Amino acid sequence: MPTPPRGPPSGRLQPIKVPGKAERDLFFKQEKLRQQQPELSKKQTTRYRNSYKHNLCLDMLQDGYHKSFSELFALIKQQEEERQRQGEESLMWSMVMLKDQHEKLDMLKQHLCKAEEAERKGDFGEVYRSRYELARYFQSGGDKWLADHFFTTCLQTSAQVKGDNGKTQAQGYLNVGLALEEQGDVLSAAEHFEAYYKLSVDHREWIQADNLTFHTDACINLWRIYSSIAASIEEEDPQESLDYLIKALKLATESQDKELQGIASYRLGHAYEQNGDGETALLHLNEYLKICTAESDSEGIGKACDAIAKAYAKQGKVEESITYLKKFVEVAEKSGEEVALSKACHNLGNIFNSLGRYSEATEYFSKSYNLSRSLGDKEAISTNRVQFGIAMAHKMMKGLDSHTVMGTRPALERLIEWKNARVDEFENPSQNLKKKSQNPESQRPHHHSLK
Repeated sequence: MPTPPRGPPSGRLQPIKVPGKAERDLFFKQEKLRQQQPELSKKQTTRYRNSYKHNLCLDMLQDGYHKSFSELFALIKQQEEERQRQGEESLMWSMVMLKDQHEKLDMLKQHLCKAEEAERKGDFGEVYRSRYELARYFQSGGDKWLADHFFTTCLQTSAQVKGDNGKTQAQGYLNVGLALEEQGDVLSAAEHFEAYYKLSVDHREWIQADNLTFHTDACINLWRIYSSIAASIEEEDPQESLDYLIKALKLATESQDKELQGIASYRLGHAYEQNGDGETALLHLNEYLKICTAESDSEGIGKACDAIAKAYAKQGKVEESITYLKKFVEVAEKSGEEVALSKACHNLGNIFNSLGRYSEATEYFSKSYNLSRSLGDKEAISTNRVQFGIAMAHKMMKGLDSHTVMGTRPALERLIEWKNARVDEFENPSQNLKKKSQNPESQRPHHHSLK
């Protein structure tokens, strides 16, 4: 209940406050401005209350683009679900979501509605172009998931494009194949590149923007993907890996790109050599050498010579191996490729060391060691230092053994000097040592004194 008033009523009325001139002028000014403002409809007022995405979706529905609305809504929902799935610790949690990116929403609305309108008219070429515009737009912005979505829908649409003998569909297969390859799904990518190749092989007149034919481009993409698959299964299935490399060489040859053909020949030759088929390996490695020579590719020539030398060495053909390694050294010296030269000298040193040709082994290990030092390659320095030391030791063994067998005082003195200085002078013994070693009588007192 209300509280009763306290005390007797005053019996007086409060005076009404009359606004002054300044207040009246302000009131009339505000009223005039209010009358000049247009009246907002219910739709207009809701625009200020709802989100940008909500209003954009309403526009699409009111304009009759129901398919476009459904696709846009599904994409927004897909991203939201992926964000929830990855959790609060993921990078997606701090990203600006598609629903809050006004420029991208406008782009989607514009091209999706344009594609839907073209679809109603049966103009699937325009549908493809609109979706391709979206794919390229999102690809340039780094939104791979959206780019992949629209490349996939482009491929689906391309089958309905008439009058171009499948050219649009070929482009669709190429784009999806590249997207799958980027994701690491090389087998699915290969299937799409194969479809691209089948459509383009009978239409050598189809030209891309860079003046490359569709057929040549299909060969290059298949060569790359087959080589990638071969590398990924080399350990677990060498034979299947070899089969993929054979297909890669076929396509590289078909592309008429000599560089690709050379690389494919080298990889196939190396694979045959790994599988124990040295003769076939040499055929492909020599083809690689031939291509590199024709193209004046000094790095490739050295690489080919090194591989051929190894193949000959495995077959026990040492002299042939040495010939190609010397050629490798010669090419590397001319081109100034110090890393390749160091490798070639190291390999030659190994062969000469195994043959007992220690002077030559020492010479090449010395070169390799000095080169690795100048390059600052710590691992190579360590390896070449050890090999150089072993070769030097082998080289000194003959003189060391002969002086030990000689048994004369000068010979023993030379051995003691060698132990102190470790200088190899065994091949140049002093005249005094030669004379005393040739005079048996001079040896007796020395033997007696040693006792």
